[in-house]
Formats: sequence, structure tokens, C-alpha cells
Amino acid sequence: MTKSKIFLYFCLSFVVGVFIESLVKIPFIALGGFFILGMILTSVFWPIKKTIIAAFCLMIMALGGARFLEKEQVGTLSQLNGEGRLKIVGVINDLPDRRQTSQKLILEARQIMVSGKTAAVNGLALITVKPYPIYQYGDLLEISGRLEEPESFGPSDDGFDYKTYLAKSDIYSIILNPEIKILAQNQGNYIKQILFSLKQKYENSIESLMGEPQASFLAGLNLGQNKQISPELSDAFKKTGTSHIVALSGYNISIIASFFMTIFGWLMLRRSLRFWLAVAAILFFTILTGASASVVRAAIMGILVLLARHAGRMYNVRNALVFAGAVMIYLNPKILRFDIGFQLSFLATAGLVWLAPFFEKALKNLPKIFGLREVLTATLSAQLAVLPILIVYFGQLSIISPLANLVVLLFIPLTMLVGFLAGGVGIIWIGGAKIFGWLAWLFLTFEIGAIKFFAGLPLSSIKMNWGWPFVIFYYLILIGLLYLFYNKKKEILVEKWAEK
Repeated sequence: MTKSKIFLYFCLSFVVGVFIESLVKIPFIALGGFFILGMILTSVFWPIKKTIIAAFCLMIMALGGARFLEKEQVGTLSQLNGEGRLKIVGVINDLPDRRQTSQKLILEARQIMVSGKTAAVNGLALITVKPYPIYQYGDLLEISGRLEEPESFGPSDDGFDYKTYLAKSDIYSIILNPEIKILAQNQGNYIKQILFSLKQKYENSIESLMGEPQASFLAGLNLGQNKQISPELSDAFKKTGTSHIVALSGYNISIIASFFMTIFGWLMLRRSLRFWLAVAAILFFTILTGASASVVRAAIMGILVLLARHAGRMYNVRNALVFAGAVMIYLNPKILRFDIGFQLSFLATAGLVWLAPFFEKALKNLPKIFGLREVLTATLSAQLAVLPILIVYFGQLSIISPLANLVVLLFIPLTMLVGFLAGGVGIIWIGGAKIFGWLAWLFLTFEIGAIKFFAGLPLSSIKMNWGWPFVIFYYLILIGLLYLFYNKKKEILVEKWAEK
């Protein structure tokens, strides 16, 4: 067994450990028992390489479970849920989520005042307030209100569980319409403040250039923000299996990066220079759009796909992709099970790495005109990879998905590019951005129209109710088929080498 394969197994073991813990909730003492069992197996079967590797995998799985449990430890703030009216001092630690009728602020608590006494406290709370006055990242606030535990709205028919959704961001308390006093401003991280300021200017630029639903759709494409998308359009995304488009995945990033590489190719630049310019474009895009966690994750995975294409073999980047995913899960284990954005982003990228070679072979006779073969390969690879996740969260299987994705994804690279230019130029000069804004509006309007058209077709989707056991079964079957496919490829290569 090669070192590369052993490393892959170790990374996967950590991920599996986190996933099992999120489902079963194994106590610390039992995880410690599994770790000790792995150590015993290692000492008893030391000369036997495969048994040693299996024992290490068991220990790493136990560590993955322990990491999930560790991140489940909540701050002291949530212990005061339901204790009546309190006075809390804290800092807004993320960009406020502004909507038509409200603002949602994430407060990082620092102090609490009860009965005239002040005590240190830690933890996050989600605060819902009126749309005005406008609050900013880094504002130091004094809040008077009631801490409550978030209600779990389900899982409802659409699979949404509000309590779990907040818990993945370590939020275990909410406050509705408190009294607020601003004590100071600019109390946040200086670098984050600059990045958030850029993102806010980018969003304002887009909103100045176009109306709804185009502006919200573009924010979903380029920022991964879909909160402002109307319920009607969200339902159309679900019915057509195009929800992954607005998740800002590594897939989206790799599409626009490939487009940049094509443009640089027309300029007759060297292959290596094209690659590094495309990477620079991704990094610039990441910074301009605020470098949020979802954008950074997508950028990392997009660069990995770009690296694989540059190397000439998508499959070769598998260890880097799995390692990157394992690191992200280590930093926040809850994203593996409870963050649909991460799931769609990682799986769509994994589809491009592992499934694309199969579809490239299957579609080799399809003409390359207008990039049809490449788009169809990417579409089928990503769709097959994210299919069970879409079914689990949205409770339906889109029959029309392959066709809808093919039609829409043909135009997504240009849409993202001109939309990015519109928002970026608009930060400096809104007048100069209008031509890009107009082009982006045309593409966005066509794509929204196409999605709504396909969603309106009879039997565009059918209701399905899959649980996580079916998801696990699906991916085990898919992994088995991929194993056979790549082993067959190796056999063919060996036969050709032997003939020589």
C-alpha cells in the first residue's frame, strides 16, 4: 500500500469519525476506549502492515468523534437562556444580515450585568432588531433583553431545522427586539473590517446596477448568499436541481477560473503563466467579495480543481482535496453534517475530480463546439455527486435537472465574470460599471427565465423522502463503482505497457 493511499485513508477516517459522532453521539469515555483498542491492536499486530493501518484508522476515527464533541461545548452565555431580562455587553462579530423588515446581528458576548453585578461571559447570540438604525461589524453594544433557546422548527417538510442551523455557527441563544445602546465602534478585527467593508461596497454596487430578482441571484452566484432570493425562485431552484449554483462551491469558482485560463490562452500566454494568473484572479475575487468562510472554502477547492487540470489529471488531486476538506472539518466539525453550503461545495468539487474522467470517456464522441462536452461533463459529474444531499434537504428528485443545468451552466461563467466586473468596477465608478451591469442583467434574466420554465413543466420533480442511511448507501455504491472504473483503467494501462 502506497504512502499516498495511507494518507488518504487517515484523512477519511477523521471525517468518518466526525460524521458517526454527529449521528450517534458516542460519549467521550467510549471514544477513549476505541482509541485504546487501536493502540492495543497496534502493539499486538505490529509486523502486519494492513492491521496496523486499520488500527491507526480506528484511533483517528475516535479523535474525529472527540473533536466533534469538543466543539459541542457551548459558552457560558447559553446557560442564562430563559433567566428573564438581562443586560449584555458584546461586539457584533459578523456582517449584519439586513432584510426588508429586520436586521439580524451576531453578538459575541463579553460581559453580563445581573442585579447590578457585572460578570465575564462568553458565547454567541443571534439578535433580531428593526431595520433601522443600521448597525455595523465591530460595534460594541449594550443590550437589554431576554435570552431564549432557539426553537427547532422541524425537521420540517423542507428538512430545515433552525436550532441545528444556528448550532453549526456556535449560536445557542437568541434575543428578539432588545433595547440597544452603541457604546463604541470599530472594535472588531481590523482585517475583517476591511474585507467586510469591501464586500458591503460590492453588494451595494450590485444593488445600484440592477433590481430583483437579478441582484439576489448574482449575490448567490458570486457570494454564496441566497437569503434574499424569493421563496418562488428558491422553489424553482429545488425543482430543477440547480440549488448548487447559488451555494458558491469550488465548482463555481473552477468554472470562472477555467474561463480565465481560456481567455489567457487566446492571448498566447504560456500554460504555467495562465495557471498562476487564474489563481491570482481567484484570490482577488475572494478578497473583493469579503473572504467569508464559504468563499474561502470555495476558493481553496476551486484552486485544487485548477491545479488538477493544470497537472493534466483530475484524479491526481484527490489527496489534496480530501486533506483540505478534513482541515475545514477539523476547524468546524459541524459543517460536515449541518452546513449544506459546505456539503454542496465539497461534493460538487469532488464530482469534478473523481467523476469527470468517467464522463469524459463516455462523452468523447460529443462535439466540443461552444464547450458543450466540457459543460455536460461538469454538469453530470457535479449532479451525480450532490444528488442525495439535494434529496435529503429538499425532499424531491428533479427529473429535469440534467437538461436545466446544461442550459443554465452554459452561461454561468460569463454571468459570474461580467457580474464580478460590474460589482468591482461599481465600487470605484458606478457609471463605468453600467455596461457590465447591463450584460449581467441580460444573462441573469435569461437564466432565471429558463429555471422557472423548467420548474413549471409537468413532472419536473417528484417527492422523495431520503434519510441519512440512504445517503450513506448511495455513496458506498458510487465509491464501489468508481473503484471498479479506476482499477479497470489501471489494467488497460498495464496491458498497453506490456504490449510495448
